[in-house]
Amino acid sequence: MGILINLDMAAAIDPLDGILIDIARRAQVPKTKHEEAVEHYVGLCQHVDRKGSPLEGKILECYPSGSFSIGAATYSYVRTMQHDVDVVLEVDYPITTDPQWVLDVLYRAIKGDPGSRYYDYKVERNSRCVTVTYPDGVTVDLMPVARIPGGPERSGVLFHHKADGGEKYTKEVNPKAFTNHFNANIRASDVFASRYRSRRLMADGLLQERAETQFMPDHVPIEEKSPRLVAIQLTKRFRDVQFRNRKGRRPPSVVIAAMALDAGPMSDSLCDEVVAIANFMQKRIREEDEMYRLLEVRNPAHYADVLTDRWPENQYAQRVWRDDLSRLVRSLTTLRAGDFDAQQLMKILQELFGETLAERVVQDHYRVHGTLARHNMLGIGKIGVVKSVLAAPATLGLSLPARANTDMGGSIENPID
Repeated sequence: MGILINLDMAAAIDPLDGILIDIARRAQVPKTKHEEAVEHYVGLCQHVDRKGSPLEGKILECYPSGSFSIGAATYSYVRTMQHDVDVVLEVDYPITTDPQWVLDVLYRAIKGDPGSRYYDYKVERNSRCVTVTYPDGVTVDLMPVARIPGGPERSGVLFHHKADGGEKYTKEVNPKAFTNHFNANIRASDVFASRYRSRRLMADGLLQERAETQFMPDHVPIEEKSPRLVAIQLTKRFRDVQFRNRKGRRPPSVVIAAMALDAGPMSDSLCDEVVAIANFMQKRIREEDEMYRLLEVRNPAHYADVLTDRWPENQYAQRVWRDDLSRLVRSLTTLRAGDFDAQQLMKILQELFGETLAERVVQDHYRVHGTLARHNMLGIGKIGVVKSVLAAPATLGLSLPARANTDMGGSIENPID
């Protein structure tokens, strides 16, 4: 049975936006992995509150936070399909409880005794959470939070303790309020959805025609998300690639998400959205840097919650990220102009989003536009991009091989990819 695809709609998409949506689709966590993440954190929450646990009867609530809670989860390692899950454990302890004691108790509650469920897993006690690493490399960070009596709804304190050096304190937070605020202020776009639904069907259809692996369905199909949310995912992917060989902290995902809310009116162009977020962030950093101050970003739903309390550590750290963002904007501007050859296209995409995604997206883009060419549908949009992509397989020596039988295909080579 043939696949019904609106070729007119697929051809009319800005080619660069098409490339970016393909990158975002491949980088985001699909429905099956999302469901596994739910099983992981539910299982862990039940485990720490099990009969005989040091935290038995002390878990008030357990909920996902971070990227999973706002629909912006991406693979940390694309080739190995690994991702991170952040979980908040609201514990029934006074906010004055010793942070070291709380974190130690949580560690013992998860690790358990020999023979218990997670005893043989890799369980690490960190300065603000306990991390469980599953056999497939997926990690779950459980952060204990105590509610503030009489405080704003869902406000609490996290417990911080560094074993080396003995640094110890509590910090006021409200991750639930941030999630609710973010989700209430990010809207989907019918125009964005209609543009890219045809592209997704075409890409999936071409894969099926070649008997290659079908993509797992997204928890929320990416073209049905807000363009700004997809742009946040792309910015996170860009950040992960830039920081894969660097020491020090990365700009936190929650900081990127919070700042994206203030990046001006939303556009239906994915490229414009990424550029808007990058420009806004680097502008804010430049303003603070000129005053010899560090960037400060607060939870828009709970002012006392400072999201930048550990990054940037110093002016150098924020300048590094500012320069990264400047390079991202320059590179996207170059691609949008269409003044490049196939080798430049591949090189820029590799530098921005990693080798694996770049190669796969160029291959898929070539297939899509090859189909459009066979139907005499080319000539719509920015032709420079289309011509470059059409030339890519031969110019770059890509043989368009069948992929391995996994969600994303490929073998394990570069961890970030």
